[in-house]
Amino acid sequence: VDDYAGRFTYLMAIDKPIIAAVNGPVAGMAFPFALCCDLRVVAPQALFVTSFAQRGLIAEWGLSWLLPRLVGPGVALDLLFSSRRVGGEEAHRLGLANYLVPGDELLPFCREYVENIATSCSPTSLAIIKRQVYTQLHRGLGEAELDSQRLMLESFKRVDFREGVT
Repeated sequence: VDDYAGRFTYLMAIDKPIIAAVNGPVAGMAFPFALCCDLRVVAPQALFVTSFAQRGLIAEWGLSWLLPRLVGPGVALDLLFSSRRVGGEEAHRLGLANYLVPGDELLPFCREYVENIATSCSPTSLAIIKRQVYTQLHRGLGEAELDSQRLMLESFKRVDFREGVT
């Protein structure tokens, strides 16, 4: 889909889950890059900052679409207007991050998360669910629900489904 063919948004079209492990600054182009990842796991020392307005710039690289969908319009505008620094704990509280873990546990946590879904989830289901979530951001609820029904009926026919039930 053209919406996901951009500099960073292509990450959202990859069939596999993508996790950003953040233990330092996320600023400039790194900010939308991190938001294009499916999940963000942060350490307390992580630091998110949008300094676009202070530099006379705009919300670059699709950030004006990505950020409000994660944290809501009010928080997104606050972060974009103020360019204030947001540490790992606040990033988690605001919804920028899915998990907050100590810095020395960051990579082991991410590895365990990935290994868990790799051993317990259908790769086909993960790919379809990811595509559903990002595609349906553009649709109404009714269309999304109908599409989900169609995809559910298709999933009943897959080997993954039989294996999962067994």
